[in-house]
Amino acid sequence: MDAGKPEPAPDDTGAAEKSVPRTFRFHALEWERIESCAEARGMTAAEFVRFAVRAAMEGGAAASGAADRLAPLVERTFRYSYMVATKMRDDMLAQGRDEEIEALVRAARALQDELTGASGD
Repeated sequence: MDAGKPEPAPDDTGAAEKSVPRTFRFHALEWERIESCAEARGMTAAEFVRFAVRAAMEGGAAASGAADRLAPLVERTFRYSYMVATKMRDDMLAQGRDEEIEALVRAARALQDELTGASGD
C-alpha cells in the first residue's frame, strides 16, 4: 500500500477484513475541508476519514493525556481573564465609557471571526 495510506483493518483472525459502508453526516464546510486535506495527501475523502479515525484511536491515550494536563491551565486562565475583564468593564462603565466598551466588543468579535474564518453576524 502507498506510504501515508491506511492499511486494511485486520479481523479477529488477523486477515484483512473488507470495508463495510457507513454513513456519517458532515456540514458542507467540514466536508470541503476533509476533501481538501485528503486531496493534499493523495487520498480519497473516505480513506482520509478512516485514516484519521484510526490515528485517533491509536494515539487517543497520548492525546488525552496532554489535554488533561492543559485543562487546569485553561481553567485558571479563563477565571483570571474573566476577573480582569469584569473589573475593567465595571471601571469603564463607572467612568461613562460605554461607547468605548462597545467598540472593544465589536473589535474583539471581528478579530475572532477573522481568526476562526467565521463570518460575522
